[in-house]
Amino acid sequence: MMYVNITGLGPNVPSCPSDWGWTSTISYPSTSILFAIFSVTCLIFSIIIAFKYNSVTVFNKKIRTQSISNTMWIVYFITLCLRSVTNTVRYAMDRRSEAQIDWIFFLASLILHGITAFALSLALNHQRKYRSSAPQSPPPNAPPRETDSLLAHKSVSWVVNNVTITEIIFFVLFVIYLVGLYLELMNQSATFFYLFLGAFILQRLPIIILVFMIILAHNDGPSRQCKALLAVGAVLNIANDLPLFVWAQLLPQTCVFVIGSWVDFVHVMNFVSLLLFFLFLRSEYLRNMEECMWNTVSQIQDTFDFRRF
Repeated sequence: MMYVNITGLGPNVPSCPSDWGWTSTISYPSTSILFAIFSVTCLIFSIIIAFKYNSVTVFNKKIRTQSISNTMWIVYFITLCLRSVTNTVRYAMDRRSEAQIDWIFFLASLILHGITAFALSLALNHQRKYRSSAPQSPPPNAPPRETDSLLAHKSVSWVVNNVTITEIIFFVLFVIYLVGLYLELMNQSATFFYLFLGAFILQRLPIIILVFMIILAHNDGPSRQCKALLAVGAVLNIANDLPLFVWAQLLPQTCVFVIGSWVDFVHVMNFVSLLLFFLFLRSEYLRNMEECMWNTVSQIQDTFDFRRF
């Protein structure tokens, strides 16, 4: 197995289109433009989810229960957006004259890479806990759970009551990834590279396990079509999960599509993966929304004394 210095792989990405004169302005035009489009797509998805698929309105009150909350998906898309912005700038600049700035953006991109894996693990774990089973109704006579006001006043108790061992493990794996990244960047030797590679793979194992748990669960959770969206999205997400410098080592360096390379084609798969993830969470929101509304109305009827009027 060959040792690869991760800090020196960026320039190996093909510069396409090579014959249009764009490289005098943008170092890697196709790659930079794809990252820019990717960042805008992630931002649009996060805004749509936040305003349309993260709560329901009952009697002019916004209600968010665990069964319809998509907060962690929003975090996932926002971190992907930030990572894409850093890569847009990085692949557009002249790295030979801006080596120090390039290194900073490269480091930021790898850190955000770990955060996206952490956020995706949390989003999938939330799906497994609260949606990949029959909808869980709150106990009778319990007041409806409103959104952010209660959490703001009881943040400490919320952490104690809601953060599980599984989520702590996700965080520990993220920290291990950061440590492996730091050791590799500071030492740049084969030993620390393989330690970083092991940490990189280890952090992504929960994602694979959670996808299989959701897909193979036999219950009243997601439909077969919805599970298919998640399965295909997770497979295509491999294109997003592997950094471009890895794909650049595995694929030909030519601009086979004139305006793009095989590396760019793999990058396009990211868009399909994002769309499938978005359709999956939307389908799950719509499946649980009506149940959430009826539960809320039922709780209000049980707790409100209409005889006072």
